[in-house]
Amino acid sequence: MADSVTLITSALVRPGRGEALAAWHARQAEALSRQSGFISTNLIPPRPSGSERRWCIEITFQSSDSLEAWQGSIPCRKLLEEAEPLLEGGEFQQSLREEHFDPERGTDVTEVIFSKVKAGMSEQFRDWAQRIQAAQALYPGYLGMYLQPPSGDGDGHWMTILRYDSAPHLEAWMNSSQRAVLLQESQAFMEREELLRISTSFPGWVPIDPVTGQGPPNWKTAMLVLLGLYPIVMLQLRLLNPVLAAARLPPAAATFLANSISVALTSFLTMPFFVRKFDWWLFPGVASPRARTRRGLRLIGLLYLLEILLLWKLLPF
Repeated sequence: MADSVTLITSALVRPGRGEALAAWHARQAEALSRQSGFISTNLIPPRPSGSERRWCIEITFQSSDSLEAWQGSIPCRKLLEEAEPLLEGGEFQQSLREEHFDPERGTDVTEVIFSKVKAGMSEQFRDWAQRIQAAQALYPGYLGMYLQPPSGDGDGHWMTILRYDSAPHLEAWMNSSQRAVLLQESQAFMEREELLRISTSFPGWVPIDPVTGQGPPNWKTAMLVLLGLYPIVMLQLRLLNPVLAAARLPPAAATFLANSISVALTSFLTMPFFVRKFDWWLFPGVASPRARTRRGLRLIGLLYLLEILLLWKLLPF
């Protein structure tokens, strides 16, 4: 069964109306954020080097029912009417794609921005969010933005989830003079904002490089996980499993308990230790990165061998 459904729309945009379409999509994204079941929307401009003027918009919902509810809504129909003058032929071509969760998909980077808006100035923030969304959508690598209003009485933080296909593309927008001007404007209605970058498959276990905005390669992190997890599992097999067997716990309960202990020790003991000790290997920097990577591989390989030999001698079965 599909985890979500994505509506893909595309159209040829009239010459010189690309910025107008980006601004229109910002209004569409704001309306979508109010719709139940909405997940994300991406605006994909044509390649700058190509002659094609076709723009694509992806809109993802939790289910086909929630998508159909959006398509039948008044805001959706009004927005499509507004877009007609911008498009050649006056309409979008549409297709559906079912999405299934894939933990290995993509290498994109996400910036999560928490914005504290001054009391009574939410509408000014919404207008500004539309303009900044229209601007960032024109930068290379843009994959989409999601704007979540505060819940309850509206006194909390607005959350913006901004996605680009790589850290350099995201940095190009974040450090652009255009964004700096827009941030200067926001001081009139925004108290503060906090930024959080997510670009690693092991959040919480490994940090993100503050220079590149990226986490280390997944294979490096996996090697450190194995280095810390292997002795924990071996100790459990030798010391914990006999206790659990004597307690006559059901296999499912015993396995759950053992796994819980393994995850806790890995998260709070071995991974913090190895991440500190191998920081030079996870993030080798620009100075001799290949030499550091090779040296780290040799050292970890040696530690693997030592673990096997020590546990073989100390924990005979």
